[in-house]
Amino acid sequence: MLATLRIVNLGAVDDVVLELDEGLTVLTGETGVGKTLLIEALHLVLGGADRGVPVRDRERPSRVEALFSDGPDEVVLARERSTGGRLRATIDGATASAASLSERAAALCELHGQHEHQVLRAAGAARALLDQSGGIDDGEVRRLRATVAELTRARDRLGGDADQRARRMEIAAHEAAEIDALEPTGPDEVEQLLEEAGSAAAVIEGRDALRSALSLIADEGDDPSAQGMLAAARAAIPRAMEARRAEVTVLAERVGELAAGLRADMEAVEGDPERLETLEARIASLQALVRKHGRTLADVLARREALALELDQLRADEARSGTLDRELRAATVALAAAEAATARARAETGAALGVEVCARLGPLALPRARFDVVVSGPAGEHVTFRFAGSGAFEPSPLAEAASGGELSRVMLALTLATQAAASCVVFDEVDAGVGGVTARALAACLAELATRRQVLVVTHLATVAVAAAHHLVVSAPERPDGPARVAGVTGDARVAEIARMLAGDPEDPVAREHATSLLAGDPAVA
Repeated sequence: MLATLRIVNLGAVDDVVLELDEGLTVLTGETGVGKTLLIEALHLVLGGADRGVPVRDRERPSRVEALFSDGPDEVVLARERSTGGRLRATIDGATASAASLSERAAALCELHGQHEHQVLRAAGAARALLDQSGGIDDGEVRRLRATVAELTRARDRLGGDADQRARRMEIAAHEAAEIDALEPTGPDEVEQLLEEAGSAAAVIEGRDALRSALSLIADEGDDPSAQGMLAAARAAIPRAMEARRAEVTVLAERVGELAAGLRADMEAVEGDPERLETLEARIASLQALVRKHGRTLADVLARREALALELDQLRADEARSGTLDRELRAATVALAAAEAATARARAETGAALGVEVCARLGPLALPRARFDVVVSGPAGEHVTFRFAGSGAFEPSPLAEAASGGELSRVMLALTLATQAAASCVVFDEVDAGVGGVTARALAACLAELATRRQVLVVTHLATVAVAAAHHLVVSAPERPDGPARVAGVTGDARVAEIARMLAGDPEDPVAREHATSLLAGDPAVA
C-alpha cells in the first residue's frame, strides 16, 4: 500500500505529507484548488513523463516521494525536477532510470486518470490481466520456446546443414589421405633426404669420372686410348733403337697397371642411380605438400593433426546433429500443443471476461456499452481490450474508444472482474457524468474493490465520498500567493465537506442534515 506521499513545490503545493491508510480514501475539494495534483504527483513518481506541471517557486527543485509498504517490506520511490527542468529518479535513495522506476512501481500502484492508464500503457499488461483473471500460466510455453530457440542455436553452431558438413568432411578426408599417403617421418625428413641424395649423387659422379678416366687410358672401345697410342708408338720405333722401344714397353706396362687400378677403384664404388631417383621423387612429393600446407614439413604435420581434430569434430557434429534434429522436432511438437492449449484458455477466459465486464458496466452508467477481449497469436499472447460506448459503434481498442470518465469506469469494472490489481489503485474522473443511482453503484464498486486493495479516488460526488473510510480535503490557499492545503477530515469537518459537495455551502442546514444522514447510513464509515 501507499503509506506516505510527500509533494514539494509542485503546483500550488509548498510541502505536503499525506499519511494514507488501507481501504478506500477519497480526495475532495472545490474546483480549481488542485485535487488532480495528486494524480500528477503520482504520475511522476511512478515513472511517467514530465507534463510540465508549474511550480510555486522556480528557484527550488520540485520533488515527489512515495513510501510503499507491504508488511515489514518498504520501498521509497522518488522523482525530483531540478530548477533547470531535469528529472532524476531514485529507488530507496539510489539513482535509477525512469524505466526502472516504472517497472518497480508496476506492482505497487496503478493509476487510472483521464489521460493516464498505466495498465493500458504497459506492454503485455492486458495479457497479464487476462492471465491473472483465468489463472493461466504460460510458463510451459515460455520454457518450450526457450528450448526450441536453444536447440536451434545449438544446431546452427554446428556450422551449415548436413550437405555442407559432408562436403567439409570429404575435403578434410582427402587432404588427410594425401598426407598419409607419403607418411612423413618427421619435420626434418626433407633435409635428411637432401643430404642422402647429395651423397648418392656424389658417389655416382665419382664412378662416372673413374669410368671416363679409364676410357682414356685403357683399350675398352673404339676411341683412342693411352695404351693404344703407346702400342702404336713402340711399333713405330725401329728395332735398331731397342733401348727406346724398351722404355716405351715399360711405360705401356705402367699404364696397364694404372688402368687395372682405376678399374678396381671403379668396381669398388657402389653407386645406386635408382636409389637416387627414389630419393629425388620423394623429396619432390614432400616439397609439394609443404607448398600446399605451409612453409616447412612441420607445418604439414601440424596440418595433419588439425585435420584429424576437424574430422573427429565433424563426425561428432554429424552425430550431434541427428540428436538435435530429433530433440528439436519433439520440442516443436510439444510447443505447438502448449501454445494451442494456452491460446484456447486465453480465448475462453477472454470471452467470459468480456461478459462479466459488460455486466458490471451497466450499473456504472454504461448500459449499452460493449466490451470484448480479442486474443491472437500462436499462444494467444496478443491481447486487446476493445470498447464501444453503445451498440451503434463497433468495438475498437479501449484506450482509443473511451473518454476519460468511461476509461476509469471500464478499468474499475475490469479490475473487479479480474480481481487483479496493484496493491494501490488510484482513480480520477471515475465519476465524470455520473449521478443518482449510478453514483451509488459506483460507490459500491469502489468499496468492494477497497476490501482487497488500497483505493484512492479523486471525486466530486458526495455519494462516493461517504463510502470512503478515509477522507482528504484540498483547500484553497488562505492568501493569493499562499500554498494549497491538504488535510484529513473527520466528524463535523467531514459533515461540512459533504454538505459543500451537496449544496455548495458547508453551512447549509439542509445539506448538513443530508450529509449527516449519508455518513450515518454508510457502514464503511466508523
